[in-house]
Order: sequence, then structure tokens, then C-alpha cells
Amino acid sequence: MITEKSKATRIMKELIGYFLEHGYYQFDVSFNLDEDKFDLSISTVSEDMPTHFDHLMADLSLEREVEIDEYYNALLGGHGTDHDYTLLGKAVDESSINLEDGVLTLKVRRYVR
Repeated sequence: MITEKSKATRIMKELIGYFLEHGYYQFDVSFNLDEDKFDLSISTVSEDMPTHFDHLMADLSLEREVEIDEYYNALLGGHGTDHDYTLLGKAVDESSINLEDGVLTLKVRRYVR
């Protein structure tokens, strides 16, 4: 069984990989894991909202499938260069993206169940 700490780490690695894959090499990460939830926030400088984030947000907005949570989390990070973030969407409960004052911020939350 994968621990919540390991699941949070895998989710963070996937999203940091997404930022790097899309040319964001300087960003701030806020990571918070407690007994109830995991919160992750990644912020970077951006003049506009890149269109590729629309696809990412669609993937992250999929409903979490708790009954097969272990399976999805085991698969995170197991793909090649062709990334499919639908697995990530099925591992998190909430996601949002915001562009304010030239700072693009992606937030995800996963509740411990």
C-alpha cells in the first residue's frame, strides 16, 4: 500500500515535471501535507495564460476515483515522454489555476480518505 506521503510526492513530481516540460525553469512550490489533506501550489512568472494549461486543467478536473486510488498512484510517473495527466486528475480532489499580476499559480488538493 502506498502511503499518503508517497502519493503526495508523486503528484508533486508530476506537476513539477509539467512545468519543466513547458519551459518554466523558475517557480516557487508550496507543499503541505497533514492528517486531513495535501495541498500543493506552484507559482511562476507568466505574462499570459498559456493555452496548454486548458488541457491540463481538463485532465485535473476529472473526478477522483477513490476505489482504484492505489492503482492510479502506482502508475504516476510511469509513462514516457508522452504525458497523460488524466491519471493525475483521478488522484486529486480539487485543482485551480490563476493568473494575477503576472504570476501564474496552479493549486491542487487531495483529501486523505
